[in-house]
Amino acid sequence: MVTIEPDRRGSDAGTDGAGGDAVAEVAAALAPRRTEVSASISDVLATRIDELRGDPGLRDLLGASVEGNVETILHVLRHDLDPRGVEPPAAAVAYARRLAQREVPVNALIRAYRVGQAHLMEWAFAEAARRPGAAAAAASQRIVLVVMEYVDHVTQQVVAAYEAERDRGRRSRHALRVARVRDVLAGRTPAGPDDRLAVESTLGYRFSAVHLGLVVSSPSAEAPFGALERVALDLGTALDAAGRPLVVPWDGDSAWAWLPCRDDTTPSRAVVEAVLARHAPGLRVAAGAPMAGVEGFRTTHDQARRAHDVALAVEVDPPRVTLFDEVGAVALLCADRDGAWAWTRRVLGPLADPDPAVARLRETLRTFLATGGSLAATARRLRVHRNTVKYRVARAHEVRGRPLGGDRLDVELALMACAWLGPPADAGP
Repeated sequence: MVTIEPDRRGSDAGTDGAGGDAVAEVAAALAPRRTEVSASISDVLATRIDELRGDPGLRDLLGASVEGNVETILHVLRHDLDPRGVEPPAAAVAYARRLAQREVPVNALIRAYRVGQAHLMEWAFAEAARRPGAAAAAASQRIVLVVMEYVDHVTQQVVAAYEAERDRGRRSRHALRVARVRDVLAGRTPAGPDDRLAVESTLGYRFSAVHLGLVVSSPSAEAPFGALERVALDLGTALDAAGRPLVVPWDGDSAWAWLPCRDDTTPSRAVVEAVLARHAPGLRVAAGAPMAGVEGFRTTHDQARRAHDVALAVEVDPPRVTLFDEVGAVALLCADRDGAWAWTRRVLGPLADPDPAVARLRETLRTFLATGGSLAATARRLRVHRNTVKYRVARAHEVRGRPLGGDRLDVELALMACAWLGPPADAGP
């Protein structure tokens, strides 16, 4: 059924005289042949647009969509109606939604209307040519204007229907995938080989791989899931993943991801930073360590979340990349922030003071210990003279009140905690 709004175009937009009569005659002549015209257009679309060569059911729906549009256009032409007042045929809307469900690119739908428009006008021009010269020219001109306006109007409507269906489908798929991921992380699934295959099919991801867990986030401002997903996919390419990463939305500013790795090599910080540099500022990545199997899927994710917690705890100049292998001990301390700060004060004493000068001493001592006590290596890393390093290390021992002894590992961990989490707020005398 064709739904038409009243014609509100005014007399200037109408047709008159022989040209108007010829347009109506052309439409009337083509109306009995609309099935033939529609089949011809459908064949052209299926031939010229690869994405529309679907199964028989999809082809039947294409035919119904084309016939509905042809019938509506001929009705508009025959009665000189406003093409902008036409509702899209129900079959055309249904076809657009079906293409979205099949994940056929929207460009294929738009192109179908352009190609169909051109082919329909060929039929109309051939019929108009049967009229006297002046009437044929006027009719052809009018047909072009009306058909183009109709196609522009209806294309907007069916694309809107396509996008709404695509978004609804994505939300539904995301919700199902998130639910399955939660079940896996909670240990509720997979319960056996068959269950494992079913979960892998839903997720489009295999548990037999070595997994690298990621948290991709934008803490300072909400980012659309698509932006977070693109970071994870780009990381998969840059790190030579063995397959497509699994990415699911978590909340308004973060997504969880797993990359199937070829081995258990720790990802390169430089590579991750280079990928982030190609994306919007403010995006961050926290990564676990590569782990194998279902249990590895859970463990690397837990590590990535702990690394993410460390990054969130950094109040000044937080890092864009946080690797669990670099902050694992600090991540464990984050589980009890007050206890961590109390322990840090006990280990470092006045060296935990938040004063900037003391902070420089801590950083120098931390680097000195990390380089195996090398004055030269510390000087190169901090870009200072080795005598400056020697002085600061000695001064750090003085401020702490005692030299390193059997508590060296505790001191290194406490210094790392200060570097990542900041010194205790109430440190100092």
